[in-house]
Amino acid sequence: MKGNIFICLNEVTYLGSIPTELEGRYARKSYDDEGVLSEVLDTTFEEVGVDGRTKFGSVIELNIDDSKYYVLELDCSWLGGEVSALLDLGDALDYPSNCLMTNEEAITLIADNREDIL
Repeated sequence: MKGNIFICLNEVTYLGSIPTELEGRYARKSYDDEGVLSEVLDTTFEEVGVDGRTKFGSVIELNIDDSKYYVLELDCSWLGGEVSALLDLGDALDYPSNCLMTNEEAITLIADNREDIL
């Protein structure tokens, strides 16, 4: 485990842009010819999953009650508002949509819902 938090995203959120609070750590960026940051690019959670595959492993896709969910491991800070922004994504949604989880909670959710795990 490299990250400190797991999140189970519904498909709409997974395909949507990350919160601004996560841009400093996770957004894709464009640099000019001199290596100076020229633009912070709109970045989706799907892209974060692809970019973090080496550090965190692949995103785990689950099918629960005919809906797709994606479990990502992230490294986020309370100090920069990153965790709060992730908590806001799940505000007023039913579990497991955009739910933050510990390592043990993520393992349980995955084990209970992966068809390819015996």
